[in-house]
Amino acid sequence: MRRNGRSLLVFGLLFIVLTVLIFRHEESQRIIKKDIRSLDQSPPREITITDNKKLAMANLEKAPAYANVMLQPRSRYKFVLEPAIADKIKRQIASREGRWTSVTIVKSAYGNRDRRAAIRDTWGSCDRFDGAQFITVFLIGQPPKSPAQGFDKIRAEHKAHRDILMVDMPDDGEHVPEKTLAGMQWATDSLPLDWIYSTADDDMSLHVPNFVRYIDTVVRRKLRAAEHRKYVVRSIPIMCVYSYQVADPPARKPTSKWHMPKKRYPLRYWPPYCRGGWYAMPVELAGNLYAISRWMEYLHLDDVWITGLMRIKYAAASRDRDTLISTLLDAAPLSLRNDTELVKNVNETPANVIVSHAWGNIAGRKVDVVQKLRQNWKEWSPLFEVNDQG
Repeated sequence: MRRNGRSLLVFGLLFIVLTVLIFRHEESQRIIKKDIRSLDQSPPREITITDNKKLAMANLEKAPAYANVMLQPRSRYKFVLEPAIADKIKRQIASREGRWTSVTIVKSAYGNRDRRAAIRDTWGSCDRFDGAQFITVFLIGQPPKSPAQGFDKIRAEHKAHRDILMVDMPDDGEHVPEKTLAGMQWATDSLPLDWIYSTADDDMSLHVPNFVRYIDTVVRRKLRAAEHRKYVVRSIPIMCVYSYQVADPPARKPTSKWHMPKKRYPLRYWPPYCRGGWYAMPVELAGNLYAISRWMEYLHLDDVWITGLMRIKYAAASRDRDTLISTLLDAAPLSLRNDTELVKNVNETPANVIVSHAWGNIAGRKVDVVQKLRQNWKEWSPLFEVNDQG
């Protein structure tokens, strides 16, 4: 009887402990959901863009263990060439004609002159559409071979177009994540905080009218909820224009280009993130993610690193309701397609496509990217008023 009594006592205590744990979990989820529901009931405060260790370290106990914080910040990037857009920025600010302005920083290899020329002749030729204004900048690293000869060609191209941002680092695949961050640093230093920053690959085509309609939809959605309308553009989320990955498993095969050892990232899935073909966000948010990045360990998967891990780190560290994780990603039309559908460009029609990927950077796949960029433009451009391009 005594043994049965002790067993009942142990089971009773275990039941009480489990009940308390379940209650605490449900209560924490209730609080989180309540915070999410109240997102737009209070105005966002001004966020000062500072490379602030306190911001990165705050609430560290809530941050994922794999998003380690370094003891010293990563150095700021240096630029060899910068686009001459200061006058254009001043004119656009002074004119107050545009409803919003988007600056797209196109990640390009120094040797891809033909792609840059095709973009300048096609979607990059649009300065404005339906009240929205556009600027295109090409981001490259330094030539890896024959630096003098390669730089002379780039300098001549830059002199002709004044749209190249060359960062002082090797122009290779290994440095793509840092090249992306360098573009975020430049955007933060050079552009108004309420402008829209986009990053894109140089084998992407943009359907300008559909892009404008999508951004307008996101802004209107925020406008309906916002009490302080002057903050609307600065408080819109990261927009996965190309591909929104909800539950993407890490590549575990050592031979994969995107290999991630289980020891470094033990979870079955990456956090939700935008693939790097094209995503957009307010310049202010890009600046805060860049500030966080200077304290985070390097990860070779730039899209996961920036729009997944840094996003979570920033949301955990922020005191703003506007930066809760649930509000920091938005899925554009067609961005929820699976890998097979993306590769085959499934469901892309002039009525709904925003960006189209030519898949010119995949090893073993031969694609005439320039021809594809120009073909898309030829099919799409008659569908909207060219008179509004400027």
